Amino acid sequence: MSLRCVVVTPERTELDREADHVSLPMFDGELGVLKGRAPLIGRLGYGTLRLQTAAGPERYFVDGGFAQVENDVVNILTSRAIPVDLLDGDEARAELDAAQDMPGKTPEEMQVKELATRRARGKVRASK
Repeated sequence: MSLRCVVVTPERTELDREADHVSLPMFDGELGVLKGRAPLIGRLGYGTLRLQTAAGPERYFVDGGFAQVENDVVNILTSRAIPVDLLDGDEARAELDAAQDMPGKTPEEMQVKELATRRARGKVRASK
């Protein structure tokens, strides 16, 4: 038996697959999950969710959120999950440029700018 990976967004369940290996883009690095992994809950970053399935590798851009691993099930709650094949690298780089050009004079503006920059960098990395 392998892992089950379930990705849920506010609109619907985006993905429900069996996988041999799942790699998660955590807020502070990348986490690989194999069958028998100890339970955990963690904060997701912006980046590429990788699955190794019987049909081959699958990759998705996830837009932050949370992950839970328990009983060989990886549950991911995120605002968006986009197949990497649907990302446009030029559009992602333009989004990064726009985020870096945002004003950052107040603490609130700096927070919005940092969040937009992290999200855009994750898209750029995922689109490669």
